[in-house]
Amino acid sequence: GLIMYKGLLQRIDAMASAVFRGDYALAKDIGESLDCEAGSKDETQLIETLNIMSVKLEAREFALEGTIEELQFRNAELLEEKERNRVFSTIFVSLFLSISLYIFLVFLFRSLAWEINASVGFVEVIFLAACFIIIRKSRLSIASLGVTFKGAKKSIRHMAPGTFIAGVTLIALKGLFIVAGVKGMDNELFILKYFDRLFILYLPIVVLQEFLSRGVVQTAIESVIDKQNATFWAILTASALFGLVHVQLSVGITFASFVCGLYWGYVYSKQKCLVGVSISHFAIGNLAYVLGFWDCLCSI
Repeated sequence: GLIMYKGLLQRIDAMASAVFRGDYALAKDIGESLDCEAGSKDETQLIETLNIMSVKLEAREFALEGTIEELQFRNAELLEEKERNRVFSTIFVSLFLSISLYIFLVFLFRSLAWEINASVGFVEVIFLAACFIIIRKSRLSIASLGVTFKGAKKSIRHMAPGTFIAGVTLIALKGLFIVAGVKGMDNELFILKYFDRLFILYLPIVVLQEFLSRGVVQTAIESVIDKQNATFWAILTASALFGLVHVQLSVGITFASFVCGLYWGYVYSKQKCLVGVSISHFAIGNLAYVLGFWDCLCSI
């Protein structure tokens, strides 16, 4: 009987050790074997108590693991939300300060009777500095800002139909304006003197503008606001800002820039690559220039 008692104690010890290690499957197997070997009523009651204890400990550990996972998930959400708020604050402050400085310079140029077109370079520098701050603080990679050739073919395919339609529409409008004798429009369909250095130099300007407005502003805003309708609000905000920076030229240019910005923002949202929107911007902008629409819009 003493030997059996020692054997029982050893099995109980093995069961307790298994529970301590978290090996509840082994503890359950030992408990079931003890049930079969139990002799007296006291032994049976002790074994049942140990089995119940093992089951409760396993259930509590399982619940605790679930709570820990939930807390870790919630903590990750809070950290992500904190990061989004930090980036949003950076974007808001950078754009607010840059717009304020821009408006101040526009009025300064006008009060000093400076050539208003000379302010374009200052505008680019101001927003380039703001976007540099946004890039640095948001920790967005250059590739995520559209500076990549990955997806370039798709971005070109996305922009091609709309750009072609816009081009045909501009040419048709110019033809109608010539026939109708609209005041302020040149009677020449394509103004040959506008095929100058500016026609080519417009390309780096386009790339810079698209990088700032679509690549940086639209991408950054889309990454920090709620996912529902995030793309819509990012496109609208970036396009409004894109139109605003042209306000020193004229209201007409501002409105046209805003409308075009909506289209380019949509194209960019389909494929986060600046190749397609830059080509479209270059084509539409230069076509409007050689058709004489820039001169017409600048007078509005």
